[in-house]
Amino acid sequence: MKIRFLLSFLPLLLLSPLFAQDKTMDSLLTTLKASQKDTNWIKTMNLLSEHAAWYLNDYDTALYYANNAKAYSEKLDFKKGLLRAHNNIAISYHGLDNLPEALKNYQVALNISKNLGNKKKIAGAYLNIGLMYYEQANYIESLKNNFVSLKIYEEIDNKKGIAQASNNIGSIYRLLGHFSEALKYQLAALKIREKLGDISGIAESYSNIGIVYSEYGNSTEALKNYFASLKIHSELGDRERIADIYNNIAAEYNALSDSIGISKIKRDSLLNQAIRHFFLSLKIYEDIGHKGGMAMAYNNIGGIKIKLNQPKEGRQFFEKGLLLSRELGNIDDIKDSFKGLSAADTLLGNYKSAFHNYKKYIAFRDSIFNEENTKKSVRFEMQYNFAKKSAADSVKVAEEKKIVAVQLKQEKTQRFALYGGLILVVVFAAFMFSRFRVTQRQKNIIELKEKETQQQNEIITIQKNLVEEKHKEITDSINYAERIQRSFLASENLLNQHLKDYFVFFKPKDVVSGDFYWADTLSQNKFVMATADSTGHGVPGAIMSLLNVTSLEKAIEHYTNPAEILNHTRQTIINRLKKDGTIDGGKDGMDCSLLVFDFENNLLQIASAHNPVWVLRPTTNFNKYARKAGDVEITEIKPDKMPVGKHDRDNDPFTLHTVNLQKGDIIYTLTDGFPDQFGGEKGKKFMSKNLRELLVNNSHLPMLEQKQLLESTFKNWIGDLEQIDDVCVVGIRI
Repeated sequence: MKIRFLLSFLPLLLLSPLFAQDKTMDSLLTTLKASQKDTNWIKTMNLLSEHAAWYLNDYDTALYYANNAKAYSEKLDFKKGLLRAHNNIAISYHGLDNLPEALKNYQVALNISKNLGNKKKIAGAYLNIGLMYYEQANYIESLKNNFVSLKIYEEIDNKKGIAQASNNIGSIYRLLGHFSEALKYQLAALKIREKLGDISGIAESYSNIGIVYSEYGNSTEALKNYFASLKIHSELGDRERIADIYNNIAAEYNALSDSIGISKIKRDSLLNQAIRHFFLSLKIYEDIGHKGGMAMAYNNIGGIKIKLNQPKEGRQFFEKGLLLSRELGNIDDIKDSFKGLSAADTLLGNYKSAFHNYKKYIAFRDSIFNEENTKKSVRFEMQYNFAKKSAADSVKVAEEKKIVAVQLKQEKTQRFALYGGLILVVVFAAFMFSRFRVTQRQKNIIELKEKETQQQNEIITIQKNLVEEKHKEITDSINYAERIQRSFLASENLLNQHLKDYFVFFKPKDVVSGDFYWADTLSQNKFVMATADSTGHGVPGAIMSLLNVTSLEKAIEHYTNPAEILNHTRQTIINRLKKDGTIDGGKDGMDCSLLVFDFENNLLQIASAHNPVWVLRPTTNFNKYARKAGDVEITEIKPDKMPVGKHDRDNDPFTLHTVNLQKGDIIYTLTDGFPDQFGGEKGKKFMSKNLRELLVNNSHLPMLEQKQLLESTFKNWIGDLEQIDDVCVVGIRI
């Protein structure tokens, strides 16, 4: 079972005391309107971001205000405002489960803190960076940053910070299997928090100490500490922490159910307690939108279902856990999901799938817990202890030097009485003067080098900021392009008006897409819909898709016959692209399946370029053009082997196909993205044949479930590989 440590986090590290007064958004907005765009305006922007994040859990709004504060802080060169803005941007991205962006902004906050020379904020930044690495299951980097934070907190004697860093180090040591070290640091954190009267910190320590006792097999002490933590967090109303504790209590009951010699009645009672507490934690995680907690809870509930011999239900929970874990990029939870899927498949007799999932589990497990990680963790503590010892030794040496200096002074006074003492002093002074001159020259050289290094660092920082700004501009432009492209796609309202039961599985390779699905109404109460694959993908494909849509829209002003529509569209595309300045201009275009529905007369007209159209009909009567698959017949409408664009056959008209529709018929159109995707155990293409069989065998399902099946099949097929092309599959039930 997956248990959850409570890590210390400093999201409020940079907040002003005014925030504790809990000003409302209206009050803050009023203040903002009355302010000039100066440092006070920036402070108010940051307060709005913090209020939105911590009191409203509205991280999109928080990100908006934080980005505004960042922009004007840079404009006014207001370092403190900029530091606070980056911290708030990181908090917002953390709340949105975008851990890489959160980490990047905490690292920027660290650099600003270093430039300001504020050790407390530097230590806090290292602490937050450590948390981001922890949530990405990069435990070595997390441990490294927490040790740096601990060392700085000890230097400035910040007790609360020492407790927070110690808590985190103990949490990571537990995950790396160093249980004695984990308990040592957790108990140290608890001791400090009790002296400080830090109620929430005490609750946090109780929970983490309970986990360590659980690892030692001491369930009594584990549950004692868990319930002590739960009591405090319940009084504080901290829902996320309450969910975490429920999860850990459930995990302990599950562990107790494995005790040797336990009766079946007792075992089932403990498992029921476990699953009850897991569902309590899941309910809270779902309420607060905590995807990481949801993924963990799904895996844990799946494990209990397996123990209760309910593998089918258990597998469903593990699949949910895997889907969320992959979305978040949490390899530790991904590992647990694959292990659970392997166990469920074994009980279900799916041995090939069980073996495949177990190999995945081993691969992810080994990427986290390997010998090198263990060695590195020990090395980081040795470095930390060496730094502490060196500091202590330096104090001791300084004291010894003072004693020696006193003794030398006494001896020198005695030598002054001697006649030869003066000569010795003069020689010694000359020697010291010579050494001083050498030292002074060395000092000047060092200062010059430091100045050069500082200048180089400033240049690097400027270049880095320029690159980041350009990256942001490009990203913003692409996102804006995606919104424009989305406006050209068939709207949900339009499709709902004309289609009763349908799905659209649309998954671009990049933010914008060469694939598109488009629809419109025609004269005579007809409805037209296209599924198309433009030349290219990404930005070039998206631009091409806009040209293709506008060309289709121009064609339907004159025609309702799909073949004539494609003929006219092809000519428009060729005429427009031949102006690109090249000799062979106009060779780009699209592959397209164009459907025209006449629902009043139950007729479907089809014209297709390269992409097939599949018509499924629930029946037992077959003709020579159809083949049997279960209780349906499938008719494949063969496409014309030419694109909608310049081609050797661009003077040939497209073929018109007509189908008499019956109630229950299903029409599938698609681009080549799904069939051409590489994946599976052997890294081969999915193939049109397999996609067709998948659709046929599941055609009895509601259309929404068919879409969900396509999504899960595609994800499982890709696995750890990359998506190679845009994907679009449309299904329509008559």
